[in-house]
Amino acid sequence: MKKLLTMAVVATGLTVAPALAEDKIVLGKIPYTLEHSYHQSIVEIFADHAEKYYGAETIVVDGQANSDTTLTAVENMISQGVDAIALHSPDIGMTATAVAKAHAAGIPITTTLIYPESKNAPHIAPQEALSSHRMGVVATEQWIAANPDKPVKVAILDFGGFEQVVALRTAPFVAGVKSIAPNAEVVAQQNGFGNTVKSMEIMLDILQANPDVNIIFGANDDMALGALAAAEQLGRGQMDNGVPLTEVIAGVDGGENAMIKIFDPSSSFKLTHGQVRDNARAEVDTMVAMVRGELPMDSWMEIPTLSQEIDYWNTSLAGAQRFLQENFSFDGSLEELLSN
Repeated sequence: MKKLLTMAVVATGLTVAPALAEDKIVLGKIPYTLEHSYHQSIVEIFADHAEKYYGAETIVVDGQANSDTTLTAVENMISQGVDAIALHSPDIGMTATAVAKAHAAGIPITTTLIYPESKNAPHIAPQEALSSHRMGVVATEQWIAANPDKPVKVAILDFGGFEQVVALRTAPFVAGVKSIAPNAEVVAQQNGFGNTVKSMEIMLDILQANPDVNIIFGANDDMALGALAAAEQLGRGQMDNGVPLTEVIAGVDGGENAMIKIFDPSSSFKLTHGQVRDNARAEVDTMVAMVRGELPMDSWMEIPTLSQEIDYWNTSLAGAQRFLQENFSFDGSLEELLSN
């Protein structure tokens, strides 16, 4: 993030507007929370792409996973006179209010992943449902192949039932599971708050109450890693050279910490999907096109991006290395990390 901080203001809310350059486009970016590596990386790529291809300046304000903080950030960016705003929040009502406020001020705004109640602005739409379904299929196939006599029991950690997270992640994953095991049962689904520590605590309770759970889905990698930590505390979380022994765990995002576990043949965390680079670039390209009048700012349009599925059995280590380099500015060696 070092490069980013030289070109952006990162804060929880700006009370004093910085002087904006008059001779360049200034883009405001409000990620859901900079606590997650996904949002840290998308902000970095966003700012780099804006500067490299458009000579644009980026101002970043952390939404802190809080609707009030996020809306205040939008209002502050409007008062500063940024040229366009990119917003990522699961609160569809607040997002609709933010879009209305920006439009009232004549400022283009784009949303990402979770679209607002009112569809009246361009939206970056990662195609997550396809990859979520695919992960459900692969996880179930691998479990059944290794444990044909054990019925499929699923546990899910989500963000508290947000409609579009269900539509893009949890529901397609379960559909993928049931396409292979029609009698599969979802025995637990709880809010993991997107947090590793909280997810570990919650999954400990789930596994103690339901020791026959054998497929776990975390709606982001942080929750999947928390589920893995809980399983390991209970003497689970294991595979024998990629053969499931206790459960199969899947997540979403594809960051470094997840990849290390996914490609460890002894860990039961084995699948994820994600997209950072193309989402960030699509946000910037769409915002600049609106600023230039090449796209209408008040018309609904979905700009699709691919959320790449990655798993231990079907993705090469070289492919995972490439994904990390392209999406998370990874400059290490995944192979070396796995050998340590």
